[in-house]
Amino acid sequence: MFRLPLDGLHRELGAKFFEFAGWEMPMKYTNSLKETLSVRNSVGIFDTSHMGRFLLRGPHAVDFLQRATSNNIRISNGRTRYTLTLNPEGGIKDDNVAFKLSDELVLFVVNASNREKILKWFEGLISEWGMDVELRDETFRTVMMAIQGPKARGLVHNVLGRTFDLKKFRVEESTHEGAKFIVSRTGYTGEDGYEIVAWDVHWAESIYRELVDKGAVPCGLVARDILRLEAGLVLYGNDIDEGTNPFEAGLDFAVKLDKEFFIGKEALIRVKEEGMKRKRVGLLSETRNSPRKGDKILRDEEEVGVVTSGTFSPTLGRGIGMGYVPPELSREGEEFTIKGAKEFKARVSKMPFYDESKYGWRRSST
Repeated sequence: MFRLPLDGLHRELGAKFFEFAGWEMPMKYTNSLKETLSVRNSVGIFDTSHMGRFLLRGPHAVDFLQRATSNNIRISNGRTRYTLTLNPEGGIKDDNVAFKLSDELVLFVVNASNREKILKWFEGLISEWGMDVELRDETFRTVMMAIQGPKARGLVHNVLGRTFDLKKFRVEESTHEGAKFIVSRTGYTGEDGYEIVAWDVHWAESIYRELVDKGAVPCGLVARDILRLEAGLVLYGNDIDEGTNPFEAGLDFAVKLDKEFFIGKEALIRVKEEGMKRKRVGLLSETRNSPRKGDKILRDEEEVGVVTSGTFSPTLGRGIGMGYVPPELSREGEEFTIKGAKEFKARVSKMPFYDESKYGWRRSST
């Protein structure tokens, strides 16, 4: 099992650990619900070094990702792009974020559970297509942290002694006290904030410590999962996999069918023509009872779908989840019975689940 570069620091901070995707990860430090609310209302910090980080360098770096993934990667330098790596049948091999640092350098982040799979897939494609691009796995050479919440940016500026003039979904390379790092205004919580990738472990630890000392609440993976669910964001292996196409998952925005070519394009055109058989929806419980992965979704006592993710939301004070149902039953307000360990009512809800005028990055976007 892999350990995070800052493993000792997390133990010092009182983290409770569990195994996730081959890594020993902080599950929580104190209370996951309190950690969640700290991000929604103030600022929290996550060690996300388990995520796979590839550097693609060379004259064909952007062209390669343009062909290997579903979204348009021919974007301006300093922009980020959520994209999907698909199989030839249009199924999702992974969901990713591409950080375009220059015309010949892209940082590509993959899910921890898919790092080896995507690395081998990309190496094979580079060889097959004969493209001039160097692919390096930087996962074990770097630290990645996410500082999230309405007070996150101000805290980072205070600790680093400078302001990053980054719009949402932008990225830049920088240095601090001689240490090189990449900072982006991105995240997986629905909140505003920064993600930082650093090559100097000692520098990263000192910055992490100072952020905590000045108010950032250390948060574990349970809080991270609650936050992404509240924001309506998918988790690979739960809500999407190789048997899921982007349209039924509600990830149409990450697919550009007007591109000349990308793996899975022909299959997705057929899906468009034939129509979807199911659709991902948000599920809002009427009580604190929470949908759980694998629970049945019933309509008039007939099973019509399955829950893929679910939890109790401390922000809403109710149970929330996601699942797949027939498209004709995906309208907001549609009511179902959730059947698992318990049986209770839930209805289709918009996502994010929270009020975006009170929570989330849009309230503080500049």
